Amino acid sequence: MAKFRVRVSTGEACGAGTWDKVSVSIVGTQGESPLVPLDRLGKEFTAGAEEDFEVTLPQDVGAVLMLRVHKAPPELPLPLGSRPPDAWFCRWFQLEWGPGATLHFPCYQWLEGAGDLVLQEGAAKVSSEDHHPKLQLQRHEELKARKEMYSWKTYMEGWPHCLDQVTVKDLDLNIKYSEVKNARFYLKVYSAFTELKIKGFLNRTGLWRSLREMKRMFHFHKTPAAEYVFEHWQEDAFFASQFLNGLNPVLIRRCHSLPKNFPVTDEMVAPVLGPGTSLQAELEKGSLFLVDHGILSGVQTNVINGKPQFSAAPMTLLYQSSEAGPLLPLAIQLKQTPGPDNPIFLPSDDKWDWLLAKTWVRNAEFSVHEALTHLLHAHLLPEVFTLATLRQLPRCHPLFKSTGLGTGGFSELIKRNMEQLNYSALCLPDDIQARDVGDIPGYYYRNDGMQIWGVPSLLDTREALVQYVTMVIFTCSAKHTAVSAGQFDSCVWMPNLPPTMQLPPPTSKGQARPEGFIATLPPVNATCDIIIALWMLSKEPGDRRPLGHYPDEHFTEDAPRRSIAAFQRRLVQISREIEERNRSLALPYIYMDPPLIENSVSI
Repeated sequence: MAKFRVRVSTGEACGAGTWDKVSVSIVGTQGESPLVPLDRLGKEFTAGAEEDFEVTLPQDVGAVLMLRVHKAPPELPLPLGSRPPDAWFCRWFQLEWGPGATLHFPCYQWLEGAGDLVLQEGAAKVSSEDHHPKLQLQRHEELKARKEMYSWKTYMEGWPHCLDQVTVKDLDLNIKYSEVKNARFYLKVYSAFTELKIKGFLNRTGLWRSLREMKRMFHFHKTPAAEYVFEHWQEDAFFASQFLNGLNPVLIRRCHSLPKNFPVTDEMVAPVLGPGTSLQAELEKGSLFLVDHGILSGVQTNVINGKPQFSAAPMTLLYQSSEAGPLLPLAIQLKQTPGPDNPIFLPSDDKWDWLLAKTWVRNAEFSVHEALTHLLHAHLLPEVFTLATLRQLPRCHPLFKSTGLGTGGFSELIKRNMEQLNYSALCLPDDIQARDVGDIPGYYYRNDGMQIWGVPSLLDTREALVQYVTMVIFTCSAKHTAVSAGQFDSCVWMPNLPPTMQLPPPTSKGQARPEGFIATLPPVNATCDIIIALWMLSKEPGDRRPLGHYPDEHFTEDAPRRSIAAFQRRLVQISREIEERNRSLALPYIYMDPPLIENSVSI
């Protein structure tokens, strides 16, 4: 006979407790014990409880390999009669068989209905076979026989490659969106729609009457960063700075030679470069940069309020005068093929011509950011990494309904980008090197991101694996926050980041006027849809888990705990450095401050 003390911890969330009966068996090097019920009078597993049970086994099973947990409804129904399966959130089990002899089995999972769950010390077992040679055949046959009985077969078979579920309600509790986040999310939706309906904006399909009227919309939950955008959106320096530290800081690259389809001349840029300078000289100095939205060329567009929308595929040339000077735009061409109907717009042009050209670039930034940098790179690819394509944006999602490209255009962009996407583009150090922007000043996305990336140098023999895992973690945490958290700040003043354009790109200069500029911008209802969507999607609705904080203690061994502690100390140091730098910035860059970064994609 062998005696153990089993300690069990139940989660604190509402509904975490259960009336169902829980039994355990211990698997060791000399076999597996029978199931032993963890049973007392009344309800054993209440929310937030930690309970002890004395367990006596009929024989010694040898050194403990794993713990098997069995959950089933009570044999006698409760007085209320028939009832749905009673879910239970188990935090962990502990086995104690003497002073100082304790094994910890983390779980941190919802267990629904009846079934078995196999736990290993320090991690949940999600494989269909146990790895101990003596148990492989026995466990394989046992699991095969019980496969159709147990509702927890996800845990026994590994993560599925796809889920054939009709609605979100059918998903396992462990892969559903957090109930806390869900409740707060819908509360925010209701309050936002109510506010804009009262203001009379929500259902207006017509044009904005003026920029002054647009300012009324701007007061929708504005932030300090949004106010800065409103005050500076027309300035060339701010327009250029958004390629470095805005929503889409991944396209700018050093220009070593002008593209043949972008015929900028020395005469065009002399007002900015100054007399006696040339484009060739600046190219050789490395002071010119290019942002090319060519992937948008010919992409299909949406129909909003019965009107076809328009898109451009601009090329933007930028100039860095010196290490201390601001990055400035030199020239903009709105289509990829040069010609008389595709003028090159310049800072020396008429104010409204130049502003309209910059606004077309900002519209292209919106499309590429939402379809590729955000949706594809920071949502869909992380889902591939985790083999869990669990959340999909429905066709009725406001980002599809109210953007210039719509579902078809987004799908086309994603297909185009996937054909040219490579692994190194997902690794920040390689991407910075490929775009040759390692020394451009004021590039805080690069600076903060490189600190958080931090690949350990002591794992030289496992360098490729370490880089891959680092890429996955960085993409799902820091990069997602960088391209998501600032969406509302950038878009609440809509002319800075218009989601769609209602008139085609200009084919000549001298035609733009205030009335034409406003007529090109999105209608009122599309503006409201996008601002509400991005307000909700850029703000965490509670239940936050910042980078480096792991309330579910899956790792109990000393080595990973030391690594986690070192990682947390480094993140605190990085945060202090970012806060110190931001004190001197007119527009602080906060989107990679570790306390604001979630452990993974969570919204």
